[in-house]
Amino acid sequence: MDPKKSTENGVEASIASNDEDLYVCDQYSVASSVDSAAEEMLRNGLDPVLDWPSPDIYSPDEDCDLQQRKRSRRSSTCSAAGADGRESENDGVSTERWRSSDEADVEPLQLDFTPVQEPGPKFLPSNCSSPLQFFQLFFPKKTMQSIVGHTNVYGSKCKDVGNPWLYLSLKDLKSYIGLVIYTGLLKCSLLTEYWRKSQYFSPSFPAYVMSYQKFVTIANTLHFSDTIEDEKNYLKKGTAAYEQLGKILPLYQLIREACKTHFHPFQNITIDERILAAQPRTGLKQSMEDKSTDRGYKLFALTDCTCGYTWDFFIYEGKSCASQNVGLSYESVMALLDENTLGSGYKLFVDKFYTSPTLFRDLLYKKIWACGPIWTNRTGFPKTVVNRLSKNAPRGTMRWIRDDSLLFVEWKDSQVVQMCSTFHKAFEGDTVQRKVKCDTHRTLVEVPIPAVVLDYNRLVEFQ
Repeated sequence: MDPKKSTENGVEASIASNDEDLYVCDQYSVASSVDSAAEEMLRNGLDPVLDWPSPDIYSPDEDCDLQQRKRSRRSSTCSAAGADGRESENDGVSTERWRSSDEADVEPLQLDFTPVQEPGPKFLPSNCSSPLQFFQLFFPKKTMQSIVGHTNVYGSKCKDVGNPWLYLSLKDLKSYIGLVIYTGLLKCSLLTEYWRKSQYFSPSFPAYVMSYQKFVTIANTLHFSDTIEDEKNYLKKGTAAYEQLGKILPLYQLIREACKTHFHPFQNITIDERILAAQPRTGLKQSMEDKSTDRGYKLFALTDCTCGYTWDFFIYEGKSCASQNVGLSYESVMALLDENTLGSGYKLFVDKFYTSPTLFRDLLYKKIWACGPIWTNRTGFPKTVVNRLSKNAPRGTMRWIRDDSLLFVEWKDSQVVQMCSTFHKAFEGDTVQRKVKCDTHRTLVEVPIPAVVLDYNRLVEFQ
């Protein structure tokens, strides 16, 4: 076998082989170098045995070659470890890692707050001061008369021939709505209890307004839509053109428009889920954890953080065929945040159900900031564990990572809190008081807190 060919093959194999293969290849390389040196000495008239030079003349080149191959191999190993999310250095460049509070963060881009209208109440009459007058802003006289007309038409169709329908007046509708509000304030186990006459318990107000039978009759026949349109919509049932909210659609749209007309939100806004209790059996009922009502209609509402005013809302009708498979949380936020009617520069505070890097980036494209707690398994959350916050870290310890416009923060309170924001710096020197156990008693100490956690906690306390 040609020693040179063997050497070349051995050197090529040594780059991707184990230590044993590398050692064998180095032996071939050394043998080839010795043979070449002996032939060179014979051509120069020297004796290879007597005149052989000191080994250190040739060993530096071979050591250098061996060390270069080992360094190349170590570099490949480090690159593979760095791809696994661990910290490594290639040509002096450090990979992504969690940073501490003492490391400086860049100032996020500050957007101008430019609402479409001046924030606050709008178009209020000068004589609007009583609760009834405020109620009539959302239920004007024209709407009430329309409800009376639809209810009379529907009631006359439902009644038997021998039991004619008693005409419903505008005063009767107002009295009915007043009793509905009253039953919401005074809780009884049964509806009949409000008309009960007893020496121990006898509410006088409901019987003074109207009889129990009349109240039940209005409740069973109350109608908000045209019966002819209802029949046309019913024929479309089972198709994409069927409107599930057809019977309440006129009033539903009117209230949404009235909410936007009479108030414009301030800069801090939030989106929340609500459950509205209802008796009718429909396919729209939903259930939610941590809500007082077990089942009912699910509403997504955009509210003002300053006063809690509901600026817009919609009833969840289930997954539609037009869904873009981006998730209910994403679609509900985008459905409520219309920058053309709302404006830009708003700050949206949401909970874990809505927070996602994809949503926050798309909101920033609309010039709307956002922040909220985030689940660590969300797509886009940093996967690196380098310098990440440990479970036994002292209270007040924080770590952060900035990914372009997104800031991810981990902060240790009683538990570890993860947050995401598009308008906060990692740490601005804020502190909060916490009770920390010292020896046998607890004492109040000042611990650092990220600005995103501080702002979000203030919002939660207000709500």
